[in-house]
Amino acid sequence: MFKKTMLASALLTTLSGCTRMADEVCTPDTRVEIESAEVKIPSTEDTKVIVLSPNISFQDEAKTKLITSMRNELETQISSSGAELVDRSLANKLKNELILAEQSGRVSTKGASVADVAIITEITASDLTYSFKEAYTRETDDGIKRYPAECDFTVNVKAIAKVVAIPSMKLIKRIEMQGDESIDIEERRSDCPISVTQYQSLASKAAMEAVEHTYELKQMLAASAPVLELRQCEHGSMVRLNMGTNKKVTPGAEVLFSKGMKSMEGELEIFPIGTGYVVNNQHNAVTTKYSWVSIDEETALKVQKGSLGKIVPEQCRWGDIECMLK
Repeated sequence: MFKKTMLASALLTTLSGCTRMADEVCTPDTRVEIESAEVKIPSTEDTKVIVLSPNISFQDEAKTKLITSMRNELETQISSSGAELVDRSLANKLKNELILAEQSGRVSTKGASVADVAIITEITASDLTYSFKEAYTRETDDGIKRYPAECDFTVNVKAIAKVVAIPSMKLIKRIEMQGDESIDIEERRSDCPISVTQYQSLASKAAMEAVEHTYELKQMLAASAPVLELRQCEHGSMVRLNMGTNKKVTPGAEVLFSKGMKSMEGELEIFPIGTGYVVNNQHNAVTTKYSWVSIDEETALKVQKGSLGKIVPEQCRWGDIECMLK
């Protein structure tokens, strides 16, 4: 089921609204009976993801570092989404079979019993550039200040990640990723020599950034879970979601709610019904296994037991100026 719906889920956009963020949870005696959803939407807790070791077709002194860093960051993103990550040793055994199946368009029989989705990544570039800056002096209030000659190095890493359904091996989404890392080093030589270790460090960090700054991937992998109940009190309307700190849910996080419907052909279609915010307190808004999400009246009229709530990930980490400027 997940294989047929992940693309639709990934394309959902955040609805605008004026939901008030509550800071208290309604008590159990304010529970309101709601209907159960006729059509279930698979959540991340139902999903198993296999991350294949990234491919790199060109020779590069940082090849091993690039592959390791990018794979680690991909696995970190999946683990934080709440999806089940397939063991790396098993992923390594299935890599060739899955890649051949994806390239030929045939069904992956071995992968079917292991995962629902595979992430196949190709690192397409790791480009090192540099610029030289001559030494110079500048007059300041404290006197003449001297600045040494230096070289500015930048490594730009590019990759393509394909999210593929198993066992059909149909492409769900193709995502372009790009990251860069820079460093200034005091150096008198204008040809700007750099050690292999320095280059590998820059390339490794750029590969990690390529994954971290890819919002499309964060959207697809965002944690999701079904609605369990609705309560209404002086603090407003709120629903309990079947995920909490086990899925990295935090107070104040934005949540997108959706409902599922079957088409004439029996295919599952997903429709957004509103947004809400996790109740903003630290003592009982989020537990290990569930969280309370404040919603507006319109959404409260549409939500059902089994409706899907999906975290809307932050595009950039707080303080990540480079990400914000992209």
